[in-house]
Amino acid sequence: MSMNEEVKQKFLKDFGDNLKEMRKQKKLSQTELALRCGGNTTANKIGCTERGEYDFRLSSLLVIARGLDVEVSKLLYFTFPKELGMNLWENDCDG
Repeated sequence: MSMNEEVKQKFLKDFGDNLKEMRKQKKLSQTELALRCGGNTTANKIGCTERGEYDFRLSSLLVIARGLDVEVSKLLYFTFPKELGMNLWENDCDG
């Protein structure tokens, strides 16, 4: 696994941990949060996100924030890996 991939995985895991904590503070199950998010969000997708297994789209932050009834910034309120300044987009979108 490359350094960029390791940093990306740590970010996704830390985001997922934060999401899980916020969901539990609201006393919501993964299914309840998925229903509140609407659309094609499922409990499985919430679970994968909480475990850092799902690299969601940026627009998903809006959906999750709406489901939790919080500001998007609260979802990103955790310590970022110090290596996050590295170019995580490397080879992802050549255009």
